[in-house]
Amino acid sequence: MHRVTHVFRRAADALLRAPFVTAVAVGTIFVAVLLTGALAATLAAGGKLVGGWAGEVPVSVFLSPGADLEGAGAAARAMAPDGVVVTVPSAEAMRRLRASLGPQGRVLDGLGDDALPASVEVRVPTLTHARALALAARLMEIPGAAEVDDGAVWVARLEELVERGRQVGFVLLAILGAATAILVSNTLKLAVYARRDEIDIMKLVGATDLYVAAPILLEGVLQGLAGAGLAVATLAAANWALLPRIRAALPLASRLAPGDVLPGRLVVALVLAGALLGLVASAIALRRFLRRPGG
Repeated sequence: MHRVTHVFRRAADALLRAPFVTAVAVGTIFVAVLLTGALAATLAAGGKLVGGWAGEVPVSVFLSPGADLEGAGAAARAMAPDGVVVTVPSAEAMRRLRASLGPQGRVLDGLGDDALPASVEVRVPTLTHARALALAARLMEIPGAAEVDDGAVWVARLEELVERGRQVGFVLLAILGAATAILVSNTLKLAVYARRDEIDIMKLVGATDLYVAAPILLEGVLQGLAGAGLAVATLAAANWALLPRIRAALPLASRLAPGDVLPGRLVVALVLAGALLGLVASAIALRRFLRRPGG
């Protein structure tokens, strides 16, 4: 326990002796974690919105003429108990079509209200492509069902959009992480270089690499935690300040909660990533000095 306390004391003293280097390292990690967190939060919110949009895509069962609409609706509710089932009579289907055409709806005046088939619409929350196909296969067994529009094309496009966003995000995060580690390590090399005589003396009197490296590595971890903590606090403040405005401006975003944009696991991951960046950067900065002749 005494050794651990001693390492922490040496690391804290070193941070206080080099405030400029500490501020630059913390600031660099802060920017990197802030950008990473903003991108990850955007992807998290986008995934939540896409899941909501997918739930708005109906799986429609078109019925044969004379089929029992209410019976078909009851059968659909039994097959999708977690979904919202709406029965659409022929007259309602024609009214919707006229409304969607606007002024051009006059071209349908010669058609009767029964020109379109009655249908049953099923909306399931967090509908995936695979689930849409499976649900459509089950709904085809409804008595009187003539055709099923599973909406799978739209769901597949939404899922592909989110997956591509994640892939691009992972590439950007990897590049950003590597660049940050290099920048911070170059900054920390200044602090290590200023202590080169101290390191050489400790090595000459028999200090092990671990004894020399431990406080410097801990410095990097503490700087990473500080930078990541500031970044998480900034993201949380922005989340609480901007989310109500976004929900007011975009009706589809009304389902978003603060935890959907900045979930707890993301906060933990960002803090750990900041600590890891600081540790890696310190290790890179220290590596050359531990290999000095006589070390």
